[in-house]
Amino acid sequence: MPLIQLIPVQQAILDVVSEHPGQFSRSGLAKMLVGARSWQDTSFPEYGRFTHHTRKAVTTDIDILVGQGHLALNGRNHLIPIAFPKNGL
Repeated sequence: MPLIQLIPVQQAILDVVSEHPGQFSRSGLAKMLVGARSWQDTSFPEYGRFTHHTRKAVTTDIDILVGQGHLALNGRNHLIPIAFPKNGL
């Protein structure tokens, strides 16, 4: 799926993971993006950006991006971006 076809929440997921590689687990990123009260660090500008989504829906979008090869999980099960050649997308 070319990046131009991503929905806004998927693009935000890629942006956050690219900016903070290895910092978020799948569930942690979903909590942060939907503004869950259980997420302690509200200093991220993206915190609560998708309050109209459920954590389950955001986690599904994360899983789609992992499945499509846009993201991967490192040894600690935290999300990292996958680099593509400039002409790859």
